[in-house]
Amino acid sequence: MSAFQALGIFLLVFLGTSLLFKLPMAFSMGLTCVAMIVFVGQPSLSLAQTSFASLDSFPFLAIPFFVFAGALMQYSGISTSLVNFIQAFVGRLRGSLGALLVLTSMAFGVLTGSTVATLSSIGKMMVPELVKHGYKKSYASALAAASGFLGILIPPSVPGIFYALAAGQNIAEVWIATAGPAIFIGLGYIIVNFLIHGRNEAKATEPLIFKSFTKNIVKQTKNALPALLMPIIIFGGIYGGAFTPTEAGAVCGVYGIVYYIIKKLRGNKMDRTMWWIAVESAGMTAVIALGAAFSNAGGRMLTRVGVSHALAEFITSNISSPIAFLLLCNLIFLFLGMLIDINASILIMTPLLLPSVIAFGIDPVHFGAIMLVNLCVGYLTPPMAGSIFFICRLCDESFVDVVREAWPFIIVGFLAILATTFIPDLSLRLVHLVG
Repeated sequence: MSAFQALGIFLLVFLGTSLLFKLPMAFSMGLTCVAMIVFVGQPSLSLAQTSFASLDSFPFLAIPFFVFAGALMQYSGISTSLVNFIQAFVGRLRGSLGALLVLTSMAFGVLTGSTVATLSSIGKMMVPELVKHGYKKSYASALAAASGFLGILIPPSVPGIFYALAAGQNIAEVWIATAGPAIFIGLGYIIVNFLIHGRNEAKATEPLIFKSFTKNIVKQTKNALPALLMPIIIFGGIYGGAFTPTEAGAVCGVYGIVYYIIKKLRGNKMDRTMWWIAVESAGMTAVIALGAAFSNAGGRMLTRVGVSHALAEFITSNISSPIAFLLLCNLIFLFLGMLIDINASILIMTPLLLPSVIAFGIDPVHFGAIMLVNLCVGYLTPPMAGSIFFICRLCDESFVDVVREAWPFIIVGFLAILATTFIPDLSLRLVHLVG
């Protein structure tokens, strides 16, 4: 059986079970691996060995630590302090509430690194607030859905860890490489929000009193300090040589526990008990780990039957330009982002395309940023539009109405894809500065 026939069987079984039968991604990938064993002749022992080996990794330990730390911060009421902190700076500007939603989603991404967590916390809190101030509910929901994936692009992020492990790159560099595109997208959303809604708002009539303005900023900064310290702990520790990204996750977990206990002792009402948070984090980690194990096994099977080599030969024989190769990759990643899980896409496609990336002289860290931005924008793009489906369930809004309002933000995402692809400094300048 040829390599491309094996690839065809892989895609047919995986997409068939996940899209037609709506099986969870991990189970679809597990069945796909079984199909590869039966029809392609892969050794059955390789499924167990590769699945175990993909989880038997010290850097992988960062994932449960960051998931737990993010959940602790999410349910400790820290989102409210972040909203008040950012509101202190931009509250007087027209379109400030829409900008506030975008900026808070970016800030919350530092704590959770998760689209679902960002939408659950920030979207659920901010969408009703926007509606009270004259925003259409469908538009506010679309803005929240578009801003949710910024939690993945702002470091630390779980998909960034998966790409770094699959490509053999430095985790911190991959994290930082997506920060530039995230800022680009965030600013684009703020501009779009101003053009659509903000410019029609009345200007602030109360005079700006500098003393009161400064006093409020100091007060809200003090309240938000626990949240603002987390990125300093993560990146200060990593680049200061105090600990690795995995150890940074453990430190953040301890920090989250201490923060939760202090708030509890002060008599603050917590949204969830620590036991509930621990159980939810364990469940989320299990889902991620199961998907990662089978996705890694599937990707290794494809590599073992020669798909990676055949694909590299086909690409280098038919595509002579790195630009054409990157455009092709953009289409592939955007399509995958619409259909399947981001982590699965990373673990499957990275081993297949990395030889071609190296052959064309493309920086693997830059390629990682391109992949992550595409997959995130794909998650917002119809027909599947996972983030829009989620926000519609959360806010009880019509999917069609939200999609109609989301197109300006999707276009900003497409522009960010092009900018990330053809302006490498957007991703790599900060990496080089920090490195």
